[in-house]
Amino acid sequence: MTAPKKNTLPYPPPWQDQVMLAQHLTISPSTVPLWVEQGIIPAPRERGGKLLWKWAEVDERLTTGKGNSPDHEAERIRDETRRLAAARH
Repeated sequence: MTAPKKNTLPYPPPWQDQVMLAQHLTISPSTVPLWVEQGIIPAPRERGGKLLWKWAEVDERLTTGKGNSPDHEAERIRDETRRLAAARH
């Protein structure tokens, strides 16, 4: 009897579709676009006509809460505006 082959693929996979991402996040696939709208996870990228999420970006957003969500971008602009205004005075 031979030993089963060891899985050498990265886990979780570096790129995931909506169903696989939902499985890794233990949420419903229908929740994924809602989380994107809320800025909880980053938006997918279209590759070959398919929407895919880069796991490293999803993990980073969930870990730090930071990313390029509209709220984060607004916060960055607000902070930079305050910094520039303070430097003038």
